[in-house]
Amino acid sequence: MLASLQTIAEHLLLPPGLGIALTVLGVLLWRADWRGGRPLLALGLLALVLPSLQVVAQPLADTLEREVRDSVLATGRADAIVILGGGRWVGRAEDAGHDALNPRTHERVREGARLHRATDLPIVVSGGTPRALPGRRSEAELMAATLQQDLGVSARWLENTSRNTCENATHTRQRLQGQGVEAVLVVTQAMHLPRALECFERAGFDAYPAPAGLRGTTDDPRGLRDFLPTTEAIETSRFALREWLARGALPLRERLRGSTGD
Repeated sequence: MLASLQTIAEHLLLPPGLGIALTVLGVLLWRADWRGGRPLLALGLLALVLPSLQVVAQPLADTLEREVRDSVLATGRADAIVILGGGRWVGRAEDAGHDALNPRTHERVREGARLHRATDLPIVVSGGTPRALPGRRSEAELMAATLQQDLGVSARWLENTSRNTCENATHTRQRLQGQGVEAVLVVTQAMHLPRALECFERAGFDAYPAPAGLRGTTDDPRGLRDFLPTTEAIETSRFALREWLARGALPLRERLRGSTGD
């Protein structure tokens, strides 16, 4: 139930859902001659257009990425590399109807493999199966298969029961009990790292960032494309806003979990 409410809230509060909802509501109220209809319609259109512009999306991403962008990769202090699952494509025709990693998770897997080759640190892949997809292979299994088949790298440990970032951390901690792993490089998108590191530190790890896929502001001069709508910018804006929502909700989630004994 809580997961369903969370999904609905995400669709309503994040682009493009928020802009669509405000626009439709504004049109309805305008047609009903309610004085707030036009301002609401204008706000909805802005909520649709602004997140689709790189000139907005990149600085938004940078609010999260700047926390880890300039950090020094702490390979000498880590005992293992943890690659976090980031979603899947369900039943892709190109993969004979089998599930496949989405581009975001592929980006993490490639970075994890690169770090392994550079450091020889063992790899942990972490990610379970969504509740809506019972019986499917876990993301950890999909990541391990991609590492082996496409990149020639083996994952030493699979954590295949987690369904969110903090479960990635706590379930990985349980999986690595007695393995001598206390410090980890956490591989995920740079925007996701601040929250992921907080979860892993709460789980008792010494956690260090290993960012994959920086989307924030660069030193490149602005061009026309930065002021034109793109799906890439929408995805970046949505990811960044989702992270800020999740970070704000993390203390509440922890209190709810504590009150239920979970």
